[in-house]
Amino acid sequence: MDVYKVYKKYNKDFIAFAKSITDSEDPAFDLVQEAYVAALEREEIFNRMNEYQIKGWFFTTIKNKNIDNIRKRNRFRYIENIELFEATENFEENIHMKGILEDLPEKNKKVLLLKYGMNLNSKEIGEILGIPSSTVRSRLSAGLKILRKNL
Repeated sequence: MDVYKVYKKYNKDFIAFAKSITDSEDPAFDLVQEAYVAALEREEIFNRMNEYQIKGWFFTTIKNKNIDNIRKRNRFRYIENIELFEATENFEENIHMKGILEDLPEKNKKVLLLKYGMNLNSKEIGEILGIPSSTVRSRLSAGLKILRKNL
């Protein structure tokens, strides 16, 4: 079945779904449009799919695009406000942990904050910092070694 026909037939369903996961109209329309553009870029994969498989692909793509957008927003929030390791309830432990983090080299601190503060993987961290994922892993290892030594 033609991607355009499925899109046209189920467009209202796609928008309703997008609204339900974004709680806002404008981002919902954007998600649906992004999914349609992605479908047009990969139109050849739909040749082997029936109407319901294509419809399912759209719903999955809309959901994944929304997750990607949330991650992007969270990354920018992280960069604007670097705070981490507030998990301990003991005031002295918080002060000690902040002191240890402040003593870390900046490159190691950034990697640790992205890894444990944002739960990002080494590839995602590398993209944010503009470094290879292997460098991210070595900086993470070095940073953890320093933290263990100072704890």
